[in-house]
Amino acid sequence: MKLVQWPLKILLVHPQAPFLAKNRIVIVADCAILMRPEIAKLYDEGVPILIGCPLLEDPDAMINKLKLILGTDNVKDVDVITMEVPCCQALHMMVKQIASENNLKHRFIHRIVRVFTKEVEEWRPGQVDESMIELERIVHKGLNDEEV
Repeated sequence: MKLVQWPLKILLVHPQAPFLAKNRIVIVADCAILMRPEIAKLYDEGVPILIGCPLLEDPDAMINKLKLILGTDNVKDVDVITMEVPCCQALHMMVKQIASENNLKHRFIHRIVRVFTKEVEEWRPGQVDESMIELERIVHKGLNDEEV
């Protein structure tokens, strides 16, 4: 396997890293990269992949780093891919806030991955559906293998 870029974590990537000198980047929630093998394929093709978790990492540091990365002249196309769970919504909101506050004219595509079906859908800000609610119930109650 060829090392295309290092590091992958948003908080560790330098905004002027040579691998960011491309028009497209993909920002992915940690969990989502495991659910969709085509994301790893993008990495193998040389598309910069930045991963992070807004629940487990400092959100202020994450938004500041993303602001620096998205503010470079190179980046024109940005894909944001997260899981459908509420904690992942913050990653979408961070990118949208940065784009709005900095008047970025990039092409942004926001998508979510469904936990149970692994299907990819367009992210719809502020919309919560039964699948998302059920996942919250599972997280708070706990779930064993027989219930999945």
